Amino acid sequence: MKSLLIILSAIVLFSSCGEDLIEFQATEKFNSIFDNPSEGLNFQPLDAIETSDGGFMVLSALANEAIFILKINNRGDFQWSRQLEPQYLKAIPNLIKKGDNYYFIGSSLPDYSATLFEIKDLEQSIEAVRTYTSYRNPLAFNSFTPESYLLLTYNDTTGTVLSKILDGFAMEWARKFDDIKNADQKLENFQNINRTDFFVGSFNAGSVIYFNSLRNEGLNLTYTDNQGIETGKIRTSQRDMINSVTPQENGLLTLNYTFRNQAYFVNNYQPIANDSINLQVLGGEILQDRLNIQNATSSTISIGTVNYTVNAYSTLDGRIKLNFYNAQTGQQVAIKYLGGIDPLEVVKIISTRDEGMAILSKITIAGSKERINLMKIPKEEILEIL
Repeated sequence: MKSLLIILSAIVLFSSCGEDLIEFQATEKFNSIFDNPSEGLNFQPLDAIETSDGGFMVLSALANEAIFILKINNRGDFQWSRQLEPQYLKAIPNLIKKGDNYYFIGSSLPDYSATLFEIKDLEQSIEAVRTYTSYRNPLAFNSFTPESYLLLTYNDTTGTVLSKILDGFAMEWARKFDDIKNADQKLENFQNINRTDFFVGSFNAGSVIYFNSLRNEGLNLTYTDNQGIETGKIRTSQRDMINSVTPQENGLLTLNYTFRNQAYFVNNYQPIANDSINLQVLGGEILQDRLNIQNATSSTISIGTVNYTVNAYSTLDGRIKLNFYNAQTGQQVAIKYLGGIDPLEVVKIISTRDEGMAILSKITIAGSKERINLMKIPKEEILEIL
């Protein structure tokens, strides 16, 4: 695997410690941009996870769909990076931590078979450890129970396939939902004209699985039981779609979606997992300032004994807007804007162990250079925002 030299440009938007500081404090804030001018490639960050040492592992794609891994230390500085060989491409979220290592799913040429990759931080290495033959075009990957995982693929003869992966990464079961002729071509055509958000997860202690994928009638959110048997769905259309789903501890959901070119946010939504409904009945808060063609995502952070839902999206003027809600009451309590001259596209909110938060985003510099941006906001600053 090829090692890349990364040039770090750290832009401190928040207050920083003086040069005479000897001990690093875990709550330090940073705003780091990562570039590799020798390659001249654009980066599309996909996911990030906090590591055992307080740093961050970042999964990214290059403009040519190559897979790129970046390790950042707990001060926001570059630590190491790797680019995978060209036969591996199209990485998908999420990064999963198991023991001391990290795992993600990508594709292997020539048939785009779903492939599991293992990252060893201490050894600074990445290795393909398992290929799921006949399960092609992976779309999403996530934890299910403490001992299992969920994989969403899109096979060329059937369409969407949901699989349960066991702790040792062997497959326990797989469920298909449609018989779509030339399904791979349908998926490619849909992605060429739409910004698509594929994801998979569960709620109610794993009793309900949900996934967002292309079905016969369009991009739908499908509910299943814990064995992958379909129980209901939220029907969308060729243009209207759900962008993100975040389960809450009380069995409620937080959703971002678009309908008729208008963006909506639904907080504390009570899902109807055993019925099929249309997207327009969800209602919710209209997001007049959201740039619809870019991502919107939510996460739950904990400050002391209080949980907050943070909904983030890119605004029309290129900033990231963080909307804070009390998770119990659903009431909005604060708003924070991030960014400045160069446009930002939010990718993920990471709740950190020190009760702070990190924001992974893509920054576009000088109108064309797409780079990885990671910001850390400490607990103390979040309390000031709230």
